[in-house]
Amino acid sequence: MFNWKNKKLLILGATNLLGEVVKEAKKYNAHTIAIDYFENSPAKKVSDENYLINATDVNAVSELIKNKNIDGVITGFADSLLPAYNQICSKVNLPCYITEEQIKFTTDKKFFKECCAKFKIPIVKEYKKDEPIDFPVIIKPVDNSGARGISICNNQNELKNGIELALSFSKKKEYIIEQYLNCKEATIFYVFIDGRVHFALMGDRHIAPVKDGFIKLPTGYTFPSEHTEKTYNDLNNKFINMFNYLKIKNGFMFIQCFIDNVGNCVPYEPGFRLTGSFEQEILEHACGYNTWDMMINYALEGYMTEDDIENKINPYLKRKYYNLSCLIKPGTIGKFDGLGEINKLSNVIKVFPSYEIGDTLEKDIWGKLAQIALRVIFYADSENQYNKTIQEIKKYLKIISVNNENMLINTDIIGRTNV
Repeated sequence: MFNWKNKKLLILGATNLLGEVVKEAKKYNAHTIAIDYFENSPAKKVSDENYLINATDVNAVSELIKNKNIDGVITGFADSLLPAYNQICSKVNLPCYITEEQIKFTTDKKFFKECCAKFKIPIVKEYKKDEPIDFPVIIKPVDNSGARGISICNNQNELKNGIELALSFSKKKEYIIEQYLNCKEATIFYVFIDGRVHFALMGDRHIAPVKDGFIKLPTGYTFPSEHTEKTYNDLNNKFINMFNYLKIKNGFMFIQCFIDNVGNCVPYEPGFRLTGSFEQEILEHACGYNTWDMMINYALEGYMTEDDIENKINPYLKRKYYNLSCLIKPGTIGKFDGLGEINKLSNVIKVFPSYEIGDTLEKDIWGKLAQIALRVIFYADSENQYNKTIQEIKKYLKIISVNNENMLINTDIIGRTNV
């Protein structure tokens, strides 16, 4: 059990998701301070203190840390804040789990692929400029996340438009063109404790089209993945060698992967930070440890945990867990209905709305992860229990726009296989 009484935690950013980090820190008595450049950000409403400071302003944040005698700094969910986080911690001599090279690994798609190739980890075929292309392909900015700036191209005209879009989302003004793999997906999760690497979990990532011309988006995850054992046997030692090469000591990482038609795992994007899809809730319920708590503890104490966590880490869960990701259409949210009723279901672990009433999703939100408006984390010990849970969610859940239109796209995990 953690106890952070008399410890001050600074949260870089103050989004709705970071409000959940604030709540988690306060659960174990930490004093929380949230900052960003918006006056009324959601996390500021639940933190003990808040300030109107840009989280990327290294000098201003460092001064706040010194003036307030802050004990630790944390951020999550946005790769763009990692460089500032690293620089701030270095300047004020506070624990930082990630190095500059590791930031490059998790934010630069080209460098990620180079590292994978070095350790004989499969990668998606990439096309060089002016190389003949077999369509379809997918174009991505080399340095962005959240499905921003990504497009699927079926011909030369779409390729030209896709390149322009990718460049508009790239700070480096670079893009990559890859073979488009229309196949299953999965996500692997790793926990690092004092240089020891742990394959913590793998989930099947179920995706579905939301609109023509845009990439598919996740409608949910099932845990554990049906590919866990094969992926562990095929790739875990190679990943460990790569992580040791990168000198990763502490933290939490996810790696998104394609699963080809014979069950081979092909990684395509990492994230070395907290995830916004609440896997920590599943790990706590199934295994008895919480990765958010471990990351907060690292920020405040300089180590991941004192508890015997490592004996609890086991990717082969005893029951099936689900993450239902409800997507919505663009518009202004007028009403969330049914969240209380869903939260009362006996097998529901977490209900999290990504937005507040009055928030607007513009038309350019199509094809981005920001379309996920609600996550429901639950378990089911049978197909019948799963179906019953989904029917209850469908009965209660309503997300209605200010124009009284239904904004929901899905209330089920599309593409899920049976329990």
